[in-house]
Amino acid sequence: ASAAIFAWVLTVEQMPQQVSSLMLGISDNPVILLMLSNVILLVAGMFLESTAAIMILTPILLPPLVAAGVDPVHFGLVMVFNLMIGMITPPVGMSIYMLSPIVGLPVGKVFKAVLPYLASLLVALIVLTYVPQISLWLPNLVFASR
Repeated sequence: ASAAIFAWVLTVEQMPQQVSSLMLGISDNPVILLMLSNVILLVAGMFLESTAAIMILTPILLPPLVAAGVDPVHFGLVMVFNLMIGMITPPVGMSIYMLSPIVGLPVGKVFKAVLPYLASLLVALIVLTYVPQISLWLPNLVFASR
């Protein structure tokens, strides 16, 4: 509930427009902006719950990316994938803290067991981010016939 209020305050204070001009001032290259967004989303995913992060960061990050030519569907998948990775990444890693009592292992051991998967997820994130056809083939297939 507080994330919705915070997102509203950010919108009223025109924070998305300010961040958009800042990001586009850094670069208008979609590759650079996607890399910057990945870093922001991974860090946010480490500390924020996913729904709150989506409500707060989507109106901030989406406008400059769309202005640079990134498809909103592609960015949506990249955002969700980033936040999912953040949920299994220390220091907070909410999913790990929920998983620890279920498997009966201390949090430290679960974090160590997840590390190899985290590396492969980061590689998959890079591929998903920089090969947009992966996330857009199904929407293009479904909506191309209309």
